Amino acid sequence: MPRPIQETVAGLMAKQPARAGATRPALFRIYRIHEAVRAGGFPNCSKLAAALEVTPKTIQRDVSYMRDLLDLPIEYEAVQHGYYYTRDTSDFPIFETTADQLAGLFLARTALETVRNTPLAETMREVFAKLTQGIEGRVSFSWGDLDEAFSRKAVEANPRDVKLFGELADSVMKRQEVAFAYRKLGSDTAEIRRVRPYHLGEVEGGWYLIAHDIERQALRTFALPRVTRLKVSTKFFERPIDFDGKRHLAGSFGVWSVAGDSTRHLVRVELSGYAAQLATERRWHPSQEITTLNAKGSRSEIRFEVGRLEEVLRWVLSFGRQAKVLGPPELARMVRDELAAMQG
Repeated sequence: MPRPIQETVAGLMAKQPARAGATRPALFRIYRIHEAVRAGGFPNCSKLAAALEVTPKTIQRDVSYMRDLLDLPIEYEAVQHGYYYTRDTSDFPIFETTADQLAGLFLARTALETVRNTPLAETMREVFAKLTQGIEGRVSFSWGDLDEAFSRKAVEANPRDVKLFGELADSVMKRQEVAFAYRKLGSDTAEIRRVRPYHLGEVEGGWYLIAHDIERQALRTFALPRVTRLKVSTKFFERPIDFDGKRHLAGSFGVWSVAGDSTRHLVRVELSGYAAQLATERRWHPSQEITTLNAKGSRSEIRFEVGRLEEVLRWVLSFGRQAKVLGPPELARMVRDELAAMQG
């Protein structure tokens, strides 16, 4: 039995956020109209307009949109003075949002945890609020429930870095030269660099700029936290058509690489114990290949090809006695030298 219109509209009003109807997106209104019509009771323009805090003409336009563009079977019943559906609409896809889909949206939101407590975070909250306004009430849990079910551990970005990221991203998109002061690792002072910014990449929670250094006439990688005093030039440039930021980063284990250096190292490391199990669960490099060395799976050989070995050294040392370098000889020597220095 259809519910009385008073009950239907009352329920509709109970779902409303405490804000003016004029600020709500059209999808929000259409969803609420759809729910009210499906519930029965023959809601009309006047009742719906009052509930949604808009004019009856706005409701009329929404209904026409639902009927003509969304192909919803909505009709007006003159005797009942209200709208109804001429057939079942439970499978209409635009109004069906599953828990899995909303969980996916949540995970996308948590990927922005690195900008928490910054102006960008507030902007992103507004974006996600708009995305979810049209699907409120379609699932039986709230954002709070999802916050309890999912989390993502990430390094928070410094508000200064977020502002810097925005300025550099704009320069990358517009292809404008920039200048900044940069302090290399291990250096006490910063030096001025003039570059053509090609690409911004995130590696292990940190953002890096890949750019053509104008004075050195070569590609260089810059860590954003070590960039200061950024100035955007009025000079524009053309990015080389053969440049690929993702491919550039794929050539290294992390971010270290040397442009024009074609040297490649085939890294072979035997992992045992917990490290062997991790090897089957993680993908550290695009070229990674794994061979299980025993029936229990407690010994594995991992292989990948990289240009530089500095970050591979750090990765090998992180496993301690569970890692044994099989090749190349340069990497084995680097491990021995590092261990000797640590013992000293």
